[in-house]
Amino acid sequence: MDSTTDSSVQLVSRLTRSIGKLAALIIGLPLFGHTTQSLHAGASTTRHHTAMDEPLVTDRPDFTESTEVIPTAHLQFELGYIFTYDREQSERRRDQTFPEILVRIGIAPDFELRIGWEGYSITEELFDTPDRNGQIISREDTLQGSNDLTLGFKHKLFEQKGLLPHFGFIGAISVPSGSYEISSGDVDPTLILIWAYDINDTFAIAGNVGFSGVTEGIDRFLQSSASISLAMALSNQLGFYVEYFGLYPNSRDTDDAHYINGGFTYLINNNFQLDIRLGTGLNELADDLFVGFGFSLRI
Repeated sequence: MDSTTDSSVQLVSRLTRSIGKLAALIIGLPLFGHTTQSLHAGASTTRHHTAMDEPLVTDRPDFTESTEVIPTAHLQFELGYIFTYDREQSERRRDQTFPEILVRIGIAPDFELRIGWEGYSITEELFDTPDRNGQIISREDTLQGSNDLTLGFKHKLFEQKGLLPHFGFIGAISVPSGSYEISSGDVDPTLILIWAYDINDTFAIAGNVGFSGVTEGIDRFLQSSASISLAMALSNQLGFYVEYFGLYPNSRDTDDAHYINGGFTYLINNNFQLDIRLGTGLNELADDLFVGFGFSLRI
C-alpha cells in the first residue's frame, strides 16, 4: 500500500471513530481534558503544533487566517453564525448568515485542502420613504439565498526563527454555485499571505495581506485586504483577541472599509472549541455592527 492510499485509509478510519466522539459531546459524557498552556483566539491563534494530542488551531472567529495547517489524514470542521447591522441615513440593513462552514483536510505535512461555504444569507433592507401625502412610511425588502462555494489550499512555508515569523499562504477560488441574486456569477481568485509571531507563552500577533479578483455585475475589480490581530491566553482554556481589518476598496468604485473586532474562544478539549465575536465599523462604508458565534471540531 503506498503512502497516499494509507493516508486515505487513516482518514476514513478517523471519520468513523468521530461519530462516537461527537455523540459524547452532544450527550455530555466526559471529554478528554488538557493542561497545555496555549492561545485560543481563532485565526489570531499562533500555536504551532501538529500532533493530535495538542490543542487545535482554528481559522475562526476573526478575519485573520492562521499559519497552521491540519495534521495529515485528519479533518477540521469550523462552523458559525453571524448577524450584521448597518444604517445609513434612512436606510437600514440586517443580515444573518449561517452556517459559515469551512472544512480543512490535511493531506500532507504543512499542506491542507479547504472547502468553504458562508452558507445561507437572509438580508432585510428597510427604507423610510414619503407617500403621496408627504408622510414618511417604512418599506421592507427581503433577499435570501445561498452564497458561492470556495475551494482552496493552505501551505505553510516557514516556522518562526529568531525575528522571522511563521509564514505561509492561502490560494482559493470561488465557484459560481450560489443563488442568482447573491452569486458573483464567475470564478473569483484569492491569494492571502499569512504570518504569525509568538511573543511569549501568553501573547502572539498575526496578520494577513490578501488580494482578490471580485466580480460585481459584469465587471471585475481588484480588492485588497489587510489585518493584524493580537491574541492573549487568559487561561489554559480561555483565549481573547482584538483585531483590525480592512477592505480596499469595500466594493467597486467606492472607498475603503475599516473594522475593529474582538472575541473569546473556549477550548472544551483538544479537538473541540467554542467561539464568540463582536465588531464594529470605523467609517461610513463599513457595517455598524456585527456579532457571531460558532464552534470548531477536529477529527
